[in-house]
Amino acid sequence: MAWRRYLVFDLDGTLIDSAPDIADAVNDLLGELGKAPLALDAVKSMIGDGAPVLLQRALAVAGVAETAAELMPRFKILYEAASTNRTTLYPKVREILEEFRRQGRQLALCTNKPSAATQVVIDHFGMSALFQAIIGGDSLKERKPAKEPLLAAITGCGGDAARAVDEAVMIGDSFTDLATAKAGGIPAVIIPSGYGKPADRATQGDFYQIARFADLPAMLATLDH
Repeated sequence: MAWRRYLVFDLDGTLIDSAPDIADAVNDLLGELGKAPLALDAVKSMIGDGAPVLLQRALAVAGVAETAAELMPRFKILYEAASTNRTTLYPKVREILEEFRRQGRQLALCTNKPSAATQVVIDHFGMSALFQAIIGGDSLKERKPAKEPLLAAITGCGGDAARAVDEAVMIGDSFTDLATAKAGGIPAVIIPSGYGKPADRATQGDFYQIARFADLPAMLATLDH
């Protein structure tokens, strides 16, 4: 019987609703550049592939001539200064993660969010001790959907990449997380959030889908058998 001992979580759109703070930082930067703000839903659709890609997409839509590389230092300052103003945990996240730890499961974060901002948010919600490994978008040369961050998250909390197909699962909200799981050869549980490009069975293959984070324990009970 398989037991999903190693649970690897995405962050934005999976554990936290961070889009309001990300959109505020984007729009603060655009305001400094004399550009009109972007709608929240527009920014949500840009999230998931890391801050540089997010910023590149936002600048293109806003018609900004400067590059993301040029403006990234300022964007990071704006976001890290206000990354917990309006960000919230999704319902039941803390309780469920704590229960998973009581069960003996090992938890890891695998996010494309920069490591410093990730730590600020996790500390804000008092959840740092719940995770045995935290892999940010700048922790390695590669970022999701490459398999390397996922495998680093699994080994970082004591897992063996060779047995990950039977012992690990990726929990995320979008195509990026599904593609990461597929690259690493493990199952994916997707909780659609509206962040980034949605996961689509018709073009991207099979995965397990649930409507809300509160449904995750029941899904894992199914995968454990």
